[in-house]
Order: sequence, then C-alpha cells, then structure tokens
Amino acid sequence: MARNITRRDFLNGAALALAAGATLSPRDLLALEADAAPPRGPIGKDYYPPTLTGMRGSHDGSFEVAHALAWRGEAPTDYALLDERYDLVVVGAGLSGLAAAYLYRQQAGPGRKILILDNHDDFGGHAKRNEFHTNGRMLLGVGGSLNLEHQNFSETVHRVLRELGVDLEKLEAACEPGYFISDPLANLGYYLNAASYGQDRIVQDASASAWLGGGGHRALIESLGLPGDQGQRLLALIEGERDLLDELSLAETKRYIDTTSYQEFLSTRAGLAPATIALFEPMPRLIYGLATDCISVTEALMFGLPGIRSLGFTGTLVGELFAFASEGVRYPMFPDGNASVARLLVRKLIPEVAPGSTMEDVVNARFDYSRLDRPESSTCLRLNSTAVKAVNVDDGVEVSYVEGGKAYTVRAEHCILACYNRIIPHLCPELPESQKENLKYAVKTPFAMANVLLRSGAAVNASGVAQYFCPGSFFEAVSQAPPVSLGGYPGGSEGDEPMVLWMAHMPAPRNNGQQNARELYRLGQHRLYTTPFAAFETEIRNQLAAMFGPKGFDADRDIEAITVNRWSHGYAYEYLGLYDPDWDDGQAPHELGRKPFGRVSIANSDAEGSAYLHAAIDAAARAVDELGAG
Repeated sequence: MARNITRRDFLNGAALALAAGATLSPRDLLALEADAAPPRGPIGKDYYPPTLTGMRGSHDGSFEVAHALAWRGEAPTDYALLDERYDLVVVGAGLSGLAAAYLYRQQAGPGRKILILDNHDDFGGHAKRNEFHTNGRMLLGVGGSLNLEHQNFSETVHRVLRELGVDLEKLEAACEPGYFISDPLANLGYYLNAASYGQDRIVQDASASAWLGGGGHRALIESLGLPGDQGQRLLALIEGERDLLDELSLAETKRYIDTTSYQEFLSTRAGLAPATIALFEPMPRLIYGLATDCISVTEALMFGLPGIRSLGFTGTLVGELFAFASEGVRYPMFPDGNASVARLLVRKLIPEVAPGSTMEDVVNARFDYSRLDRPESSTCLRLNSTAVKAVNVDDGVEVSYVEGGKAYTVRAEHCILACYNRIIPHLCPELPESQKENLKYAVKTPFAMANVLLRSGAAVNASGVAQYFCPGSFFEAVSQAPPVSLGGYPGGSEGDEPMVLWMAHMPAPRNNGQQNARELYRLGQHRLYTTPFAAFETEIRNQLAAMFGPKGFDADRDIEAITVNRWSHGYAYEYLGLYDPDWDDGQAPHELGRKPFGRVSIANSDAEGSAYLHAAIDAAARAVDELGAG
C-alpha cells in the first residue's frame, strides 16, 4: 500500500549474503535452484500454487540466482539456445508484464508469439492469490496487491479493465460496507498491547473522521485511557484549540509542514508522548512502509491523521480539501485483491487455462497451470524462470534465463522488462552508466502480508468489528480478509464460521536521525530475508492470543493454516518530501531510467514512481508504444 549510511557495504550485500546463503558458488546456486523448481518441461495437472502455505511471496528458489547476479556478478557461462523464436519476450509476470503482453497482442495482432518469464512459481507478482480449503469451502486471502484506486485511472486503464469484464460499480457493491481498505472513513478498532499501553485491550470506533474532529473523537480519546494530560493534549490537537504554528507566516507554515516530520510536529508542537504518537503509526506504515518520523506533516494530513484544525488558515484549506476528496470515495476490490485482475489477464492471453469469461466466474475458477506454457500456444507463460541477461543483437534481442538449474537463451524481435528497476542494470550491461544509476535510485518498500485460516471466527467476531490498527505490535494491521461476495463466493464470516485473517507487517526500522527512506527500506529487506517462517508463526500466534484470547481464542485449536507473503522487494518507491528533491518534469530518476534502449523497453510500477495497479498498466501501455508494435 505504499504511496507515490552510508553502510552501503552492509546493506548491499555483506550481511545479506551471509544471511541468505549468498556465499554459494554459481554451480551451487544452480543446484539450489534445481531443488526448488521443476526441471525444464511441462507442468503437471496437480500443480496449483495458490493453495500452498508457509513462506510465499519471495519464496525459496525465486531469488537466489538473481541475488548471485546482482551482488557478485555471477551468472552461468553456458546457455542452451532453444529452438524457439518469439515476437516478444516479457520478463516478469506481474500486472505490468501481463498487461504488456495483452496490449502488445492487441496492437501487433493475435498471431504474434509471446513468451512471459517469471522467477516465481506463480504469476501475478504482488497480486498473489492465497486460496484455502476447509470443510468443503474455499476461502481467499490477499497476497500483496489490494484494491483499485479508480480515481487515478487513465482512459487506458479503464479500457483494459472494461475489456477484462471488470465492472467497478458492481465490484464496489460486492464489498460489505465499512471495510477499511475500501472505505477511507470506515470505523475500525485499535489493539493496544501491554508493552506500550500497560495492558492488552481492544478499543472500538476509531476512524479518520473521528481523528479529524468529525464526531465521536471525545469518546474515542476517553476510551484510550491515555496517561496524564495526553488525552487533553490530543483533544486540543484534534479540535484546533489553537494554531500551533501561529508565529509563522502562510508561506512559512507551508514550508514547515512540507519539511518537518509528523512525529516532530506532534512531539514539539502538540506535546504528545511517544505512546500517543504511536497511535498514528499504522497508517503511514501501511502506505509508505515507514513510521511518523519519516513522513512530512503534509503527507500525514493527506491521509486523515489529526492536526489539520491546529494549523490555522492553512489547516482549514487542507481540511476542506481532504473532506471533499474523501466524501463518498470507495476503492473496489476482489476477494483475493488484484490477483483476480492478474487471473483475468492470463485467461485473456491463454483462454484454455480456465473456463468462463466474466469477473464473477474468475473468482471461483481453478486454473490449469499445465496449459500455461505449451508450444502450440501463441502466448506462453513460463514460471520458475529467472532472467539473467537481455541483450540487443543484430536481428532482435536475446534473453537468457535459469530454470530448473539449467540456463537457456531464447530470441525475439522485442523484449519488455517488467521486472523491478534495480535488477535491470545487471540484466543489461550495455545500458549507459547514467541510466543504470537512475534505475538504481529507488528502493522498493519491503512488506509481509500473512493470511491466517481460522477454523472458527467466533472469538474474532465477538470482539467487535474485525479490523484493527495495532500500534507497536509486530503486525500493524489485523483484519478479516476482504468481505467481498462475488460470483457465488461468500465473503466475510459470521458467528463460528471459518475466517481468514489478513495481517500486515512492515519491517523497515525507525529512523536513527541519520538515515533516509531508501536506507531504511534496505534494512527492512534484510530483516525480512533473515526472519524465518517459524518467527512469523510465533508472532501471529502470540498477537492473536493477546487480541482475542479474552473472547475465547485458542491458537492451537483455532489456527488451521498460515501463509506468509514475504515481499522484500515490495511496492514501488514513491518520492517522499523529507528525502527526495522536487525534480523537473522528465528529470526524475524513474523517468530517466525507463528510457528504451534498442529493442528493449521497460514496464513496471517503478518506472511510474507509483505503487498501484493503474501505474503498472500505464507503464505497460507506454512500453508497448515504444516498441512500435504493429
């Protein structure tokens, strides 16, 4: 959900190498990959990764070869040249890669031959489907990419979704009202842990409108039980008892809120203590992957955090803008997040992979992965295949990859790199050095999303609305999976019915005062790679027991399965007011880095500087146009 030290030796490889087995030789790496992925050849009918549990996302076998290439420049020396010729090779089967293949086929014609490569064992990138089955019922969870920010859609994005059969109004109506991911003003609860707030307890009826003084804020503050004068100070901040920047001119106020961290503002101007400030940590962590010490006052206020009324005339303007922008806003979503969009794209490209033709029937469809990569198909999607080279040659492009411990090369007329930006300089050594540096500028936001299948949701349902911010806890947000009922799939859970809980963890640490966002993201990536599944399981069990134990939750009895979606290279980097310059149009790193070279174009959300589905599709459209397909 991220929004638009030096220590470099440590961050860029030394500690990561030790932690993730990067001391292996290229031959050892290929052997490791051979154990993790099937050998070159057809996938069987029983291959169905959405139901796999344990550590998913950036799973073992998906990153080792790429790390060897990026960290130490190690790659295979011998490649088998396959007797396969393509019009287009796409590296990456996330939303950008799938959309690029779809748009290329539209422009170039249905008879063109397309190969899509992906290093993971499933397609979709962060739009990952987590599928559970219990007592004859299927339940879905979100693996990474969540909702549709349709207010920002270009006409191209609207058109692509219409062609896929996505009806935004119908999809919006399919979600239970008040779900906080789709409704920015929804009520939710707070879980306050004993370590930070003295005892484990749940507080209900918090919302953005309450924090903005729109009603219910006095009761909410009283229920929080803050120590000393903290409740009164928080009330004064929300109600605008006085202008906290009254000594500043209008221009100085604007400069202050753009260049001062929200944490500093709350501490020095509003007099709030760390535990009180922590109440507002979950929102920026979910959006930016960072704490309040790394976002500006302006960025905090944009997402409904308190303080607007305490900024005088400037605050009044911002408050009116926020109220106008938020009123009636809803973000449609599928029960498995944007995984359904990825599945719709794959079914369009390879119709025989699944029956049906609508957004309703794709929800329950079981995909036949054995049909993804067949020689007779015009589009082939090849999983477990890590690209290691993409070079221009006289008559096109050669793309090399590792699959099942062996290295292969294929030839094509064109190539679109829909992987993430920082790997591209290693895939394409011919790039100008200045372009390589621009591609390396952004660091993706690391995050983990866990889905926990409960045999019974009784204890969770008995605790109140099943969506919580959890300041100071390992998982900053805990919620029921999207309660979206579509195509015969019953979203939500009542009484003692089974339930999937969605839990979000953002691993980037707090700022020590000397770091920037990119350095914190690298540290967060290290944390994710070195945190084993057992540690996630322990945190899940302990946090759920503390939250719902008073209502009868028992981890041993109630937890049936856990899927942890680890995304060390997660959401696209979005520029932050405290750390990034305000570049002129066309001069930002993502714009300079995405320039096509030869017959190779770049399509990913990194190239748009925006971590959303619409950015991925817009990037795909631009890359296809650059190829001059036709």
